[in-house]
Amino acid sequence: MSPSVPEARPQMDPSSLSHADFQSHSALDAALETLEEPPSRRRRVRVAYERSKAVVLRAVPKGCKLARHVVAWKRAALEHPALELMRADGRTNMRALIEIIAVQQDPASRTWRTTWAWVAQRLGVHEDSVGRMIRRLKDWGLLAVVATGRSAAYTPRATGKKQGEAPVYALTTPAPPVPVAPSETAPEAPHQTEEESMPVEINVGPVPPKGACPPPHAREELSPKDAATPRLTAKAAAQRREVQAALSKRSAPLWPAHATVRPVSGRGRRSDWKHTYRCAGLELQHHALILRRITTAYVVSVAKPHFEAGWTIADVLHALDWTPNGQRYPHDAVHGIDNPGAWFAARLRAWTHQDGTPHRSPDQRAAAEAEQRRAEAIAATARYARREAARQVATSASGMETPADVQAAGGACMAVRPEAQRPGDRRPFRERWAAQIAAGRAAAVAERGADT
Repeated sequence: MSPSVPEARPQMDPSSLSHADFQSHSALDAALETLEEPPSRRRRVRVAYERSKAVVLRAVPKGCKLARHVVAWKRAALEHPALELMRADGRTNMRALIEIIAVQQDPASRTWRTTWAWVAQRLGVHEDSVGRMIRRLKDWGLLAVVATGRSAAYTPRATGKKQGEAPVYALTTPAPPVPVAPSETAPEAPHQTEEESMPVEINVGPVPPKGACPPPHAREELSPKDAATPRLTAKAAAQRREVQAALSKRSAPLWPAHATVRPVSGRGRRSDWKHTYRCAGLELQHHALILRRITTAYVVSVAKPHFEAGWTIADVLHALDWTPNGQRYPHDAVHGIDNPGAWFAARLRAWTHQDGTPHRSPDQRAAAEAEQRRAEAIAATARYARREAARQVATSASGMETPADVQAAGGACMAVRPEAQRPGDRRPFRERWAAQIAAGRAAAVAERGADT
């Protein structure tokens, strides 16, 4: 057979063909009819109309509706079930983005206009991460693109603008399904039981097939914050029982209240420091009952920076009830505290500077004030001794002029006063005044007698 001649195919009787032979052709024609034309590349909406009501409603996808209020949109975003399936860091970034959208949105048009670069700088992530989070919100039916972003290079020359345009998104929420009314001409549906008519729980899937379950310890590297609030474990209960047992055996203070937390031995080994801090923590738990709900190690970890700064147990107990400016906290330290560890850290944080260094403790302030008073007393004693020496020199000398030894003793600026006005005279004013008058009269009488 010549290669240029096509191979002859076996001929079939047309009468032997059935409808099944043309089924594939009809399916192909139906598929071709259902194919939609690719969307045309339309130009961006003008800036003047990007927040108009008609443009915003046209951008809302099918199955969604424009959010009635930003509070309803924020609640729908934070309560979306897919948010709980995200990783801890991604969930934190998504909540931060939702908060930014809720604050930055336009309440009149319920739109959000921003740039990915600004959001990335605000959240401290890459722009690609912002794009992925916005894409998730669009997939969840919470955002709709009203106007895409456009760089300055693609701005039409006819507009005369040389700057880019930020994208505009509409705040949407998934619309509830509309119940379809049964048609009168429709055939009667088969009877459904009560169990079959109940809604399907979409959050609980069927039993996964073999190999679909993750291996054991697959999320071991994740943070414990991913899980729910843990219950009281056996280890924590054992630690609390250990604290109660240690405090029940306390017959004397485990550590002096006004002594700095330092090891007694000068060697300062790690075991000595650990034992010292544990004794100080147990003593704090003995006086502050609320601290018995947490472990001693937790108490030591919070109070350790203050102990290193020279604080005592009395100082820490004072900081639990008083503010640095001398005001007492209005509520007690027993009722209404759900997290004792956070409460303890917050009370000590009030006595901490911005750089993290603790303030001077009450005992340190009292010691500094006592030292200041002691120095002032010593200085006053020295001044009094100089004045007494100057007075003795002045009384022994004759005349009103101050001798050189008085000036050397510190009496250069001191005038010699009468006997009645000297510091040693402790008589009342009236008696001293009467004595001066009597002395003046006696001097006058003596002068008249001398003249005669």
